[in-house]
Amino acid sequence: MADKNERIINRGMPNNINAENAVLGAILIDDKAADMLIPALKKDDFYLAANRTIFDVMKDLQERSVPIDTVSVSDALDKIGKLDEVGSISYLSELAEGIPSAANCEYYADIVRRDSLSRKVIEAGNEIAKHGYESENGAAALEKAEQIVYGIAEQNSQKALTPASEALVMAINNIQDLQQGHVVKNIINTDFPHFDHMTHGLKPGEIVLLAARPSVGKTALALNIAANSALNHGKKVAVFSLEMPADLLAKRMLAYVSKVEFDRMNTVGGMSSGDFAKLFKAYNALLAADIYIDDYSLNSPSDILSKCRRMKREKGLDFVIIDYLQLMSSGGSTESRQVEVSSMSRKLKVYAKELGCPILVLSQMSRDIEKRESHTPQLSDLRESGAIEQDADVVAFLSNPSKYNSALPADQVILDVKKNRNGAIGEVKLKWDSNTTSFMEYEDQDVEFGKPNEEYVASEDAEKKAKKAAEKGAKEAGVKLNDGMVEAPKKPVPQAPAPEKLVDGNNFENDSKLEKLENVASDLQDVLGAEELPFGDFDDIPAPSDDDVPFDEEYVDDGDGDIEY
Repeated sequence: MADKNERIINRGMPNNINAENAVLGAILIDDKAADMLIPALKKDDFYLAANRTIFDVMKDLQERSVPIDTVSVSDALDKIGKLDEVGSISYLSELAEGIPSAANCEYYADIVRRDSLSRKVIEAGNEIAKHGYESENGAAALEKAEQIVYGIAEQNSQKALTPASEALVMAINNIQDLQQGHVVKNIINTDFPHFDHMTHGLKPGEIVLLAARPSVGKTALALNIAANSALNHGKKVAVFSLEMPADLLAKRMLAYVSKVEFDRMNTVGGMSSGDFAKLFKAYNALLAADIYIDDYSLNSPSDILSKCRRMKREKGLDFVIIDYLQLMSSGGSTESRQVEVSSMSRKLKVYAKELGCPILVLSQMSRDIEKRESHTPQLSDLRESGAIEQDADVVAFLSNPSKYNSALPADQVILDVKKNRNGAIGEVKLKWDSNTTSFMEYEDQDVEFGKPNEEYVASEDAEKKAKKAAEKGAKEAGVKLNDGMVEAPKKPVPQAPAPEKLVDGNNFENDSKLEKLENVASDLQDVLGAEELPFGDFDDIPAPSDDDVPFDEEYVDDGDGDIEY
């Protein structure tokens, strides 16, 4: 039995160097693998010191939007004086050449993460055992064990809890910017005034769902919004079309921007010199705009995320459009199509937050609208999944009332905002021009813009007035402003905890807050490399004697068993 225990103690820490090398090699040879793996791993997940150093450099390169390959990584290592330490450029070449394809890189990453977590658990077990022997009571040992275990959970979590103060400061400063007339850079304005007024612009991390029955114009409206945001506001837009080829989408945008009708374009000799002038001006404008189109029909949510990550790193990314959800596949097998669509909807919401930009997702409606007498869209009309309704921040429907009521104008289309987490809901009347695939708002809308007080209507001195109002309000509320903005409150400096009295006279911190594992276990490297645990066998521990009791001047033992304070 003793031999078995000795073999367990002497066993090496869990690791798989081949898997680590495969992960690093995949990052070196494939940008898609780099976008997928680097955010999902941490430096400390790697067991080999050289691999930790290389991954740390790769992560830094990605954050600086520098392409990752053997040349860039070796140059970065050389600059910090660690190229020879990791085995020079020859080791990097071996990593890149040692993996023929990055197809299985996620599987290799799972192995690296698995072994990393196992090592942390083993290190925690050693640390807990050490404190168990050294603590003077079981309660103190239990508290320390909890700190260590929760430290592992905190490290393994993708994102820890953060104080609300950080979000509050950001929110109130954004409000001040808006009051001063500063346009928020990462807000997408569609240039449909009433819709923008209702949504206050499309915001980073939002999922905006636009649903309609076939041939109502949801793709055309999405392309109108893409052209408006790119041409009028300089936004970088990615359009993923799972239905139409890229050249047809481009033709629609040319018609919208130039206002040259399709009938003229498609008729032999139908365009005049003036039409060509308009068309070429539109061509030049769209050519200079940052609009990117992907018409691959088999894109999955993961494919879209990978392509968006790469675009954001290389060119920047402000807005994503997906046409449309029901044509997308998750790439795996699921129990039903509803479950699959629900899963994809949830992923897109997570991706919108990660990319830091709004995603406009087009969707089909069910036929239920045809069966109702009112023919008014409802949230339950979203096809194949109710999860779309839950995940979206804004849900809007396009419908053509003249289809059910011939007395209404045939070119009138209703944009009906049924859900809006950050604003009002209601209808916006649009005029549809099928010959140029263009939408524009009717002037006689049922919903009127709210009018601010005349004192604060935007003018040349709007910023000055807003700053003055903010300073006065802050003074009344006792809030300190720095250059007109709120500062995040300083975190209080933690007080040193009272030292824990230990049997052997050493002092260990008894801190009540959670501690990160690398801080707790930073002094255990010698322990982990030892052939046996430092505290030896159980039988070798002597019983405590009177000499082990620490001296304290606050009490005196007179020998009768009673302590006088």
